[in-house]
Amino acid sequence: MPRWSPHARYRLYTGASSYTLPIRQFLCCLSDSADAATRLETEICNRFEVASACSVPMARTGLYFGLKELIRPGQRVIMSPLTIIDVVNMVLLAGGIPVFADIRRKSCAIDPDQAESLIDGRTGAMLITHLHGETAGAHEFRDICNRRGVPLIEDAAQAFGAIENGRRLGTIGHLGLYSFGFYKNLNAWRGGMLVSQDRDLITRIRRRVNGLPAFPRGRLLATAVHGLLTDVATWPPIFASATYPILRRCLLSNIQTIHNRLDPEYGAKRMAMMPSEYLCRMTSSQTILALEQLERIDADTRIRIAKAARYRRALASLEMLIIPEWHGRDSNIYTYFPVQCRERQALLQYAQRRRRDFTAQHLRNCADFPEFKEFFSDCSNARAAARELILLPTYPRYPESEIEKNVGLIQQFFAEQTHSC
Repeated sequence: MPRWSPHARYRLYTGASSYTLPIRQFLCCLSDSADAATRLETEICNRFEVASACSVPMARTGLYFGLKELIRPGQRVIMSPLTIIDVVNMVLLAGGIPVFADIRRKSCAIDPDQAESLIDGRTGAMLITHLHGETAGAHEFRDICNRRGVPLIEDAAQAFGAIENGRRLGTIGHLGLYSFGFYKNLNAWRGGMLVSQDRDLITRIRRRVNGLPAFPRGRLLATAVHGLLTDVATWPPIFASATYPILRRCLLSNIQTIHNRLDPEYGAKRMAMMPSEYLCRMTSSQTILALEQLERIDADTRIRIAKAARYRRALASLEMLIIPEWHGRDSNIYTYFPVQCRERQALLQYAQRRRRDFTAQHLRNCADFPEFKEFFSDCSNARAAARELILLPTYPRYPESEIEKNVGLIQQFFAEQTHSC
């Protein structure tokens, strides 16, 4: 492997069964029954000390179902603008009206004081986002919502396994949602889970899910094949000799097609109706795969926390960066280590020229999104974060030596910036 090539900015959380189980499902060697889903739901209830859980097709679909049960058409949902566009779509499709509250820069979570100021008689729910695996301060929001009589929904799609004050994120509010998608720390290729202490709420949601068709075997296999190709392309020997040289050349040449391919939000738009592919329940192979991965969730979290600590120690003194707050050992599972840099594009180009591979966070400020213009709110912090966020790798297979090179490069970049001024 060439010494000058970095490790990839991300690797999938996969193992042998990530591929064998979809193949068995495709060949009809695995029956598609409700038993596996029940086992997964029971296990999460036991591990996370929550009363009830329901497997859902995707986290965003689960949000839609939850809102259908919690709000009346035309009610307002207070939420973060720094999120995927489909979260706003789900609010709208469920009959809600998004009301954007600005974020706090360090946590990238909505400001609780501003969020509370937006509650009125038309408010149906508050939706908080635990972005990058960092707690949004769920207990504080729970207290606000309890006092004001508004249900709290926790979007913990990026925070599966994180803990705040002894409680797992997602279990603190009235309803929590998790994602088991392609790039998540529990990867069942797609799917998710809703959890709540309200058994009746989950029972009503489960009735909606039970009426859905299973995710087609062929599409599941195709997704797994895509995952295998991604695993191969990011495997260090292949990444060093083939994938990265091509990727780097394209990024330095500013080929827009490549930038668009690397942007998961590129092409996202406002929806007029729920896509049919969002309405396919998890298969047995997916739920079995999720069950197997539960055993390593906390161990992986400890590894990422240690990697994040190295970034924090090295970068905390750089005044030109905004880094996450420290909330305690388990309150940020660090799916990435997010930093905010006003000179983001310059830093990313500087990194690629010196063969370092990390990337921008591609979330939009949905309050500025043209297709949501009737819901516009001047969220200046979210606007700045969307423009400045960079994600530094923390996945368990990412070597410590790569972290040292990343922090050294960032320190060098700012030293040169200061010298040039």
